[in-house]
Amino acid sequence: MKLHRTNLKIIDKYIIKQILFGLLIVSSILLGIAWFSQIIRLLSYLVNNNIGFWTFIRMTTLLLPDLLVIILPIALFAVVLFVYNRLVSDKELVIMQAVGMSVKELSKPALNIAILITLMSFYVTLFISPIYAVKYRTFAFDAQNDISALLIQEGEFNEITKGLTIYVKGSKDNVLSDIFINDQRIPTKPRTILAERGIITASNNNISIALVNGSVQEESDGKYTFGSFEKYTADLGVVAKNSVRNKRAGELKFFEIIFARELGYANDETYPKFLVELHKRLIEPLYNIIFTLIALVAIFKSPLNKRSNSKNMIFAVFSMIGVEMLYIALLNLLRVNRHLYPLVYLITIGIIILLYKILYSEKTIKFKRIKWKK
Repeated sequence: MKLHRTNLKIIDKYIIKQILFGLLIVSSILLGIAWFSQIIRLLSYLVNNNIGFWTFIRMTTLLLPDLLVIILPIALFAVVLFVYNRLVSDKELVIMQAVGMSVKELSKPALNIAILITLMSFYVTLFISPIYAVKYRTFAFDAQNDISALLIQEGEFNEITKGLTIYVKGSKDNVLSDIFINDQRIPTKPRTILAERGIITASNNNISIALVNGSVQEESDGKYTFGSFEKYTADLGVVAKNSVRNKRAGELKFFEIIFARELGYANDETYPKFLVELHKRLIEPLYNIIFTLIALVAIFKSPLNKRSNSKNMIFAVFSMIGVEMLYIALLNLLRVNRHLYPLVYLITIGIIILLYKILYSEKTIKFKRIKWKK
């Protein structure tokens, strides 16, 4: 008995709908957990750099593309296992095979989704992630080097250096308002400055405040002098941080990594790290296909019953973890010897071909319980 092509499309849509729905839920949950863990990890960064909470949240959202590439293969693996195992439990898969559907036809929906997500992951790793990485590091760098945030907190008396105290009512983007400065760095000539507003500037590695509309009171030999000004520059006596940062491998686009040495991003010593990042971007999306094939092998290469399938599912989970650990070891190996990169791709292609052949072979795989001898 052979199904009509229209019926095959209906079954394909039925399986695809379940996989996509499950993938949306599982990946959203895992992404939320991963994002929250990043927020917890970076809380000290939030406190130390005096960053606003919502600004901090916006900054951490820039990590989502990288997290999504890591999470999607695991989520897809779990969903494919769950959906097809449920089809086995409900006898739907047995009925589909009984009416003439082959393993190739039944596995096609999952593999099509895996290929689609692989292509999407390639787009993210090669084009989207570098853009977001640049935004994230620029955000973090600006926060670390925001002079007003680091030196002056509004509504508080801030001791910038010994003998120099500043109070400001408002502070935003290096622009200060309602400023009070008590300067006793020269004990014999203490000075008090009031100003309506000021702008923090850094020139020649020195930080100063360009004050507007204010007054100065200075004491010398027991005598006080007063004066007003429209513009006045107060040197804070603080050395500014370096305003230039070097790009990391994760911020570079595909061809920028290839020519990192020629473009000045890397030297002979650091270039292997850039190449590891390149190979990582090319390998990670393929996890979607590999993990999906592992899940399908676990389902279809065992007798379609609950007992056998549960054993193969456990084997699938350990296989997925084993493959993940293998690639971590291979990427670490590339850091030692970058000329071994063909080995990584040969192993990747070999794993895909092997799983594909096992999936569509006529043999089943049985995993017997191990009995330990006393």
